[in-house]
Amino acid sequence: MTIFHSQRGSMLLECLVGISIFSFGVLAISALQAKAMRHSISSSSRTTAAQLMQRLDGEMRSQASNLDRFAMARTACNSAAPSSNDARNWARAVSVSLNDAICTVVIQPNIPGASTPCSRQATISINWPTQRGAKTGVATGTNEGMNEATTVINIPTILETKDPLDTRHLRCGL
Repeated sequence: MTIFHSQRGSMLLECLVGISIFSFGVLAISALQAKAMRHSISSSSRTTAAQLMQRLDGEMRSQASNLDRFAMARTACNSAAPSSNDARNWARAVSVSLNDAICTVVIQPNIPGASTPCSRQATISINWPTQRGAKTGVATGTNEGMNEATTVINIPTILETKDPLDTRHLRCGL
């Protein structure tokens, strides 16, 4: 009866290798989970920005004759001071939903002979900081490292007139 002493401890070594492989797998899964959470937060903030821009779009369409009151120069949303109460409330909602956000609303005048007559173009932009460690955001320029959501909309400004002397009964809003 011969006993092989050279294989002593090999089972312990196999267990050690198996545990280390399992540990690397668990570390990889936890890193993947952290990345997924970061992307989930980024996606949520982008959805919030899109919903806020749609909200302002609706407000502007309902008040097409007063579009200039919605204009906002590039400024922090919490200190924006447009002349419309609806626009001010919108800027506050952006500030609450997206911390340290920057709002910009540019309203173009009616352009005679444009491809879309009797409409004005509005450009709405929201910029907010990216989460730490996120690889998203604008690569260069004044918004470097920030998330950015922008939409351009055409708002019809055709107004009906009740003037009996006006033969068209329609005119472009100012």
